Amino acid sequence: MTFLLSILTVILLSGVDSSLLTTEAASRIPVLPVKVVRRYVEVEQQANFQQLLDDFGRNKDLPAGYELQALLALSHYPELRETRIKFVVDDVEIPLSSRPHWATMFRSADKRTYLVVIDSQRDGNREELLLKNQPFNAQTGVIGHELAHTVYYLERSFFGIVSDALCQLNSCRVRFERDTDQRTIDYGLGWQRYDHSLFLRTSFGMDPDAPSSPSSAYLGPKELMARIAAHPAYQASLALR
Repeated sequence: MTFLLSILTVILLSGVDSSLLTTEAASRIPVLPVKVVRRYVEVEQQANFQQLLDDFGRNKDLPAGYELQALLALSHYPELRETRIKFVVDDVEIPLSSRPHWATMFRSADKRTYLVVIDSQRDGNREELLLKNQPFNAQTGVIGHELAHTVYYLERSFFGIVSDALCQLNSCRVRFERDTDQRTIDYGLGWQRYDHSLFLRTSFGMDPDAPSSPSSAYLGPKELMARIAAHPAYQASLALR
């Protein structure tokens, strides 16, 4: 919501006619061979931390406590290797979010700073939504979902990002987020996103095999599995379930 208010303020100050903005959300497909890992295990990946940091940690403010998960997710997005990304862990309104930093909005896409914000505290009894309470593989998956937004923003102009912000106010948000889930799969983090969705479904006592509501902005385990099974890059990993 803070991001949306910032964008709307910029619209008013710049005199942009919001009726001219489009809400199209094109899905980006990686051009390099897709790396697919069925499950990231923390104790196994700790030995790779320094190499991951050297390869994918440039221009990144990594999140305290989730550095390894963030680097593993970043390793699936070669386009983000030099992109300035600041991970912020704070008490915010939603579990995770991603957006361009408002102060860099007028810059070209590769000169902007992008934020990935992680909630540190939840009011009520939905503690499972906090990243710190989720399994390692699922943590990597949901961070990967947020980075799929960042990859998308690399191809968006200032006005395109404004239209995306306006999209969050209506039903086009459903397609926007589902396109992002598909992009996460396309970049090789489908299994991690599946484990995240499965963890949340089972934690809240929901049937993991039940289809998602048409109004749900995110794909459920059943829909994610169907897309994984149909994706050429995942065929070898299907036998490892």
